[in-house]
Amino acid sequence: MGFFHSLPSVIKYPICILFILALLIFIFLSFSPVFGARPDENSKIIIEKSKNFVAGKFLNLQSDYTNTASLSDSSGKGSTLMSWISPAEDKNPIAPLPTIQFHGNTLTEGKFVWLGHSTLLMNTAGLIVMTDPVFNRASPVPIFGKPFTYENPINIDDLPKVNAVVISHDHYDHLDSKAIKDLSKIVDRFFVPLGVKAHLERWGVDADKISELDWHDSEDYKNVKFTLTPAQHFSGRAPGKLNSTLWGSWIVSSEEVKVYFSGDGGYSETFRELGDRYGPFDIAFVENGAYNADWSDVHMFPNETVQASIDLKANVLFPIHWSKFDLSIHPWDEPIIRVTAEADKKNVNLATPMIGEVFELTNLPKNLWWEDLRN
Repeated sequence: MGFFHSLPSVIKYPICILFILALLIFIFLSFSPVFGARPDENSKIIIEKSKNFVAGKFLNLQSDYTNTASLSDSSGKGSTLMSWISPAEDKNPIAPLPTIQFHGNTLTEGKFVWLGHSTLLMNTAGLIVMTDPVFNRASPVPIFGKPFTYENPINIDDLPKVNAVVISHDHYDHLDSKAIKDLSKIVDRFFVPLGVKAHLERWGVDADKISELDWHDSEDYKNVKFTLTPAQHFSGRAPGKLNSTLWGSWIVSSEEVKVYFSGDGGYSETFRELGDRYGPFDIAFVENGAYNADWSDVHMFPNETVQASIDLKANVLFPIHWSKFDLSIHPWDEPIIRVTAEADKKNVNLATPMIGEVFELTNLPKNLWWEDLRN
């Protein structure tokens, strides 16, 4: 301590400030509720029995995958520090995104609505099911992850009664702690991958309302079957907790419809295997955005999104995971431009409604609404 006191003030005070800042960061990372919680003893027993949990972490399937993306074009570039610091002028929307004012009472039986990114609602067998509810920032830090501005913002108060929520994994753009707190008392059932239950409990969801599943586990809930299926991705909300929880895709099926929801994931032969085992699907909501060459193992390029829908034997492809957050180096609308061209080339039936637009499978919207923002 004598050495520290002997230092001149011009050095001493910055050291103190850095120490205090480091301490505050440590406390935030250690105790902030936004990071969720560790599984309790009962969940640990289930997790440790999973064949996907090895040496304290969840693993992707031990199989080869084929990256079909062309890495010779601009979107095939890896991300660099400069690509984030000095992005292209057209990287983000120049105006609020056009959206439809959503009214919950219009989501009647057999209908769907997309709320942006990977959040959507469907009404089947009398249940309203929501996927990956994110209504706030996609980051634990207030200065990052701000959503794009919508002409007609959609908030939790605008929703109809939600019966069930499915969560694909615990990344911030798919699992919003504030949204879960708001939904905790008004949603009847939450379906999550192994390990994610602890997060929800910390945010106020009763344990008996949460079903925690492993890959290929299914649960029937009020005439709707929920099945967690593999995806090639990863998980983690805080430093030191990489892959401590499982990730996956979901199949939601009833007598009326069979839906595939991808969550996040790189392209692999898993899509073909799921198509053979569970398909065909009436509609597949598949990730299409936030890609670059560095992430090709865990995020798909648009041509891979189209191929995944073919592998799944989906009658309709609905591209998700775009138009809400700035998460990669490509322009915000590049994913939909590319996937539209690829779907046309491969003769894949593509649905492109506006955000907030209620639709049904017998009358698919094919709006090119993003084109107006380039004029």
